[in-house]
Amino acid sequence: MKKLALFAVMVLALVALVAGYVVAQDKPKPTYVGADKCKTCHKDQHASWLETKHAKAFSVLKPEEQKKPECVKCHITGETAEKVTLEGVQCEACHGPGSEYKKPTIMSKSKFAAGKEAALKAAKDAGLVIPTAEVCVKCHTKEGNANFKEFDFEKRKGLVHKMTAAAPATK
Repeated sequence: MKKLALFAVMVLALVALVAGYVVAQDKPKPTYVGADKCKTCHKDQHASWLETKHAKAFSVLKPEEQKKPECVKCHITGETAEKVTLEGVQCEACHGPGSEYKKPTIMSKSKFAAGKEAALKAAKDAGLVIPTAEVCVKCHTKEGNANFKEFDFEKRKGLVHKMTAAAPATK
């Protein structure tokens, strides 16, 4: 009887493990959507970002540097699902690919108004990254950067775009 109960528990554990794996496999991989998509709701942040060095990061590279992987890895954000290259350090370079957290069911003014912490958790669960020094120093590093300037996250974080508290989307 004990062996049968132990066997049943092991089978249930295996089923739960396999079910969890299948669910994880069904979760879509987030993709980049581009700053133009972000600006539809985050107009002030987008407008102030356009004036920054991040927005112009790709265009400041010399033509030969624009072809070097070691340069573009930090001077472009990535590619959309449609294979459009996102030049410059756009929103998602710091906040993560937005295809999943940009959805109105997650990122809406009403969701944030109903409960900021819960809405922020839902956005983070869907892939939103709240930038930290660790996010920034992936690119702001001395190695391979002839123009490196000492990086201080606390002093420089406000230079990226207009800052608001957990910037809920506005329409």
